[in-house]
Parts: sequence; C-alpha cells; structure tokens
Amino acid sequence: MLGPTVIALSGRRPDVAAASSMLRTVLEDGEPYTSVGVVGEYELFDGSEWLRGCSVDEELSRAAEHLAHAHQNGLSHLILELGEKNLEGVVPDVRCALGPDGSGTAEGCGGSLSFSTSSPRADVGATRLRAGYGFIQFRAHTPSWTGNVALPLVGIYNAGAALAAICVLELLGVPEEAITEALCLVRVPGHTELLFSPDQHVLALLEGAPVRMFRRRALEAARREFPGFAIETPVGRGVDLAVQRAYDREGQTLLVLLGPAEECADAFQAAVRRHARWSGAS
Repeated sequence: MLGPTVIALSGRRPDVAAASSMLRTVLEDGEPYTSVGVVGEYELFDGSEWLRGCSVDEELSRAAEHLAHAHQNGLSHLILELGEKNLEGVVPDVRCALGPDGSGTAEGCGGSLSFSTSSPRADVGATRLRAGYGFIQFRAHTPSWTGNVALPLVGIYNAGAALAAICVLELLGVPEEAITEALCLVRVPGHTELLFSPDQHVLALLEGAPVRMFRRRALEAARREFPGFAIETPVGRGVDLAVQRAYDREGQTLLVLLGPAEECADAFQAAVRRHARWSGAS
C-alpha cells in the first residue's frame, strides 16, 4: 500500500493554520478524521493519536512516527504545519511556503507553482478580491481553471492562505468544483473565528495568536469589514459586560476577543446565555 501524500506548510503560524484547515476541508470531502492526518497548532491526528492543545513543535519532532501511523491507518494525506520550523526525518511530497504578503510557492508532484494575491504574473492568483461581514470572495486563476471562491472567514489577508491551499490542490490534481464547494465550509479554529449569538444581535471574533501583530490585524479587519457595527475589545470578565451593553443597543455589535480562543469562546457563550433577549418576550 502506498503511503500518504505528505504536505509541508511553512510560514507564519496563523497563516499556515488557515491554509492547513482549507486543505483538510477539501481533501476530507465531507468525512473528517477518515483520510487526512495533521500535525498542527490546533490538533494532532494521525489515525492512531488524536490530541488538542499539544505542542506542535514537539509533535513535529516525531513527524516520522506520525507518518508511520498515518500509513498504518490508511490515511491518504498528512499535513505538517511547520510554521518557521525545519522538518527533519520526513521528505514531503509537496512543499508550500507562504509569505507575509500573501504570496509564495508550492512544489511537488512533478511541478512547481507560484501564487500571489497581487501579482498578475503568478501561476495562481486572485482578482475582484473583497471581504465583508464574515466572508471573503475573489475570482481565482489557476493553470487549469478560473472561478469564483467564497470563504466564511474574516480578514482579507486570509486570501493568501486560500491561494496557498489552491496552489497545493492544483499540484495534487483536485478539480475546481471540489475546491470551491469545500472552501465555502472552511473554519479556522482560534484564528479570526466568528461566533454568533442565536439572534445574531452580537457577534464575537476570536483571535488566539499571542503575537501582537496578529491580534492587531484581526482588530483592523473587524473595523474595516463590519461597517455599521459597534466594535468592542473586552478582556476577561469584561466580556460579560460587553454582551450586556450590546443587548442595550439597537444595532449589532462585534466583540473582538484577543486571547486563548477556547476561554474567550466560553466567556462569550456564557454571557450570551445570560443576557440574550428574545423578541416577544415579556
């Protein structure tokens, strides 16, 4: 039996996590945890081990062991989120490097492609790029197809990660329809992840990256991509008060929660349960 196709992604951690989530969503084809393994920031899955909250650097040092598990369990792909770490002990079938400006290269499977959100000379590019109210949309151009792409994500900068994923999928021979349909369902846990109250009166944008630069760009994206919303950045116990204030307003509110993603999500959901007001209620 042939071993899994190993895909190594390098670049800044949040961008790599986004590209990894996009690749998994497409390659899993609606059946998570059956065919695609990952050694990543959010979780580890290799068919034998499944962990969340582990150290990605420590698990990458065991990349050969995870590849063996993926092979034993019949996985078709294994994604390694290298970030800025060098890979030892495993030779990837596809390598993709994503730069901070949304451009980069991917090589493997007998080919090499460049991608860019701005350069018309890249092999894989984007035009008509726009973002707003929790969606990114653009027209993708690849050597084999041109078509519209929509992703339910905040932050127009995530288009770079989307092009990285599309570039890898182009090398793997995945067709347009499978890519565009799956990307409509993508989720990147902990990075510009959008949560809604049941009545959608108050929303929360989670950014769990500890680096100030990534938190700042999430806040800037919120201000730019949610015109007409009241924007707040509460911390700690302030989340509860911010949700209460949101329900005192007539318009919608977006809370930008910068910190450990699971803690922020729990705080937001608890506050919504406490303060939500339903139309028609006495």
